[in-house]
Amino acid sequence: MKAYKFKAAQQIPHAFDIIFNNRLYCADWSALNDPMEGMFAYSYKSAKEDDVKRTVASIVREKQQIRVCSLSETFDCHLLWSHYASGFSGLAIEVELPDDSPEVRKVNYRGVFAGLTMDGHVDPQQAAEDILGSKYVEWSYEKEIRVLHRGGEYFPLASPVRHIIAGHRMEPALFEALNFICHKKGIRFSRTGIGDEGIDADHVAPPRENEEPRRAAARKSTPKRNQRP
Repeated sequence: MKAYKFKAAQQIPHAFDIIFNNRLYCADWSALNDPMEGMFAYSYKSAKEDDVKRTVASIVREKQQIRVCSLSETFDCHLLWSHYASGFSGLAIEVELPDDSPEVRKVNYRGVFAGLTMDGHVDPQQAAEDILGSKYVEWSYEKEIRVLHRGGEYFPLASPVRHIIAGHRMEPALFEALNFICHKKGIRFSRTGIGDEGIDADHVAPPRENEEPRRAAARKSTPKRNQRP
């Protein structure tokens, strides 16, 4: 599935890491920007209190093993560009995530807390993934896709980056550098355009070749006329 990773202009080294190393950084879930991240409420009627406490402790341990990378299934949201791409001066990187990976899931939006019922069998690993795969409904504009990764800080991408979208407020030198890099690596390069129907990704032509070297080469190849002493 396609997903978009937004980066602010100040985070360009992180963007280059994705582009050149084909990987996504996965953060500790407690460092994410929602203060209610990972919080959950639970209820029980027939279960024993000691069993519930052990299960809760196991869920907490399982959560500590999971790192998170947050992406979006769309690039055409004003709030995403404002919040995560420094007000259209950053970029969105389109990546391809595996459809069949158990680590990749679309976020489930719910109330303030994730809710668990402790009556009956509870799988702590599955419960931890369900908690971190959900988020408060006020964040639903993000249309978030999450990578819940247990194998270290980086989630490897199976295919290279194919498309980068620059914000239309990006600083010109950075824009030109990205255009050059994308052209050399065969990555489609676009820039946001805003119209009545929303945000578009407008194609950007490859950078022009430097005319000066060609003129210099032409001067060298032109025979000189004989001059009188």
